[in-house]
Amino acid sequence: MNLRPGARALALLLLSSAACGGPLTPSPIEGEPVCPDFEIGATRASMRGSLRFPVTLTVLDGKNPITRTTLTGRRSKDDPASRVLLADEDAEYELEWAQCENQRAPRARTLTRDTKDTAEYACGSATVYKTDKLVTRKGDAASRTVHFVAPPKAECWESELPAAEPAPALPAVPDVPQPDASAADPAAADAGAADAGAAPVDAGVSVAPVDAGAPRDAGASAPRDAGASAPRDAGAAAPRDGGAGGAATPPRAGAADAGATPQGS
Repeated sequence: MNLRPGARALALLLLSSAACGGPLTPSPIEGEPVCPDFEIGATRASMRGSLRFPVTLTVLDGKNPITRTTLTGRRSKDDPASRVLLADEDAEYELEWAQCENQRAPRARTLTRDTKDTAEYACGSATVYKTDKLVTRKGDAASRTVHFVAPPKAECWESELPAAEPAPALPAVPDVPQPDASAADPAAADAGAADAGAAPVDAGVSVAPVDAGAPRDAGASAPRDAGASAPRDAGAAAPRDGGAGGAATPPRAGAADAGATPQGS
C-alpha cells in the first residue's frame, strides 16, 4: 500500500504507541524559525512563508524510528509551535536533525482543497547535521520539550520585488529677509523723513547766532540807524532852519507851550 508521508508518519506513531504501551502526548518544538508571508511577481501574489530548505526531525528509540516530522518554519511569532507525539513515560530518545536537499517551492497563501490534497513536498536526500539526546520522565511535560537546532541553510523565502525608491528630499527653504519697519508702516516712514528734514534747520538756527556774529549785527543795525536817524534829523532841522537861510524860527504855540503861563501877564 502506497501511503503519503503524513499517513506513513501517523501509522508509525500508532505502531510505536502500541509497542511502548504508553499514551502519546503532543510535545512542543521550541525555537523554530519564523518565516513571514511574502509577495512575488508583477501581480504581487501573496505566498506562504517557509524555509527554502526544510528540516526533518526524526525521533529514535535506540535504532528504531518512533516519529518523523518536516519543519518549514512558523509564519509568524504568534503561530503555535510545531509538535511531535511522544509517550508519557520514562524514556531516552535520540533526536536526529537533517536538512532537505530540495528547495520547497513557494505556495500561495490561500490554498484550495485540490492543492492541499495533491501538492506534496519531496525532501530528497536529507543530510544529518546534528544528533541530540532527549530524556523524558513520566508526568513531566517539560522533559518532553524539544529545542530546535538551526540548520546550515536557515534562510527563508523572501519577496523578489525591487526595493522601493527612497522619497525625494525636500528642497531647502531659502532665508527670507525681515521686512523693513519703515516700509511696512508709511506713518513711521513719514515721521522719519520729517525728523531728518528738521535736523538741519535746528542745527542752522543754533549755530547761526553763535558763529555768524557779523550778519546778526548788520541785520540789526541797518533798520535801527536808517529808521531812527532820518526822522530825528528831519524833525529837528525843520524848526531850526525853517527854510530861511539858517535863522532861528520863533517857536510856535503848541502842545509844549500850552500849559506854560505867558510872561508879563
